[in-house]
Amino acid sequence: MTEAVFGLVGVLMGSGISWFQSYWLNNREIKKSARYLAIRMVCILDKYLEDCGDVVKDNGLSFGQRTSEGYLKAQVIAPGSPVYPDDVDWKSIDHELMFRILSFPSEVENGNRTINATLEIAGPPNYEEWFEERKFYYSQFGLMAYSLSSELCNKYGIEKKKYDDWNPIDDFKNEFYNVVDKRNLRIEDYKKIIKAMIK
Repeated sequence: MTEAVFGLVGVLMGSGISWFQSYWLNNREIKKSARYLAIRMVCILDKYLEDCGDVVKDNGLSFGQRTSEGYLKAQVIAPGSPVYPDDVDWKSIDHELMFRILSFPSEVENGNRTINATLEIAGPPNYEEWFEERKFYYSQFGLMAYSLSSELCNKYGIEKKKYDDWNPIDDFKNEFYNVVDKRNLRIEDYKKIIKAMIK
């Protein structure tokens, strides 16, 4: 009877050890996959953040000059949506973070559609509304990229890139609020014009 009990305990211990070993190895692999994904994504998002900064700072002048026709013309091509690698295990990271990262390109595409539509109505020679729209959206995209990159760095123990002579958060926020202020002033002007026409 005692031999049967010892045998049963031995079998249970053996299967428990086997299960724990399998569980431990699986968790280790998931953590390695998550860290690998995080490192790849931080590099992509940090580069995207810098590209957004270039778009936001584009004032349409080439070496301080307008085109020969006197127009402003974009000097920086907008980067479009960030492109993510195919060789990463998305299931290895937090699902909420995964959703925010994977939905980011869709938000960029929506913003780019609005920017492109604005080009149709923006008037030469300054194309002011179009340049403002680029600043408005790419400031937000830069802030989103910074936020996602920072969260990945914090969660997976990656050192965050430092910018010696540039504070991306302050810069993007300033550009964003400048555009918002200009829009609000323009709306107030439109309201005054409409009010004067109705009288």
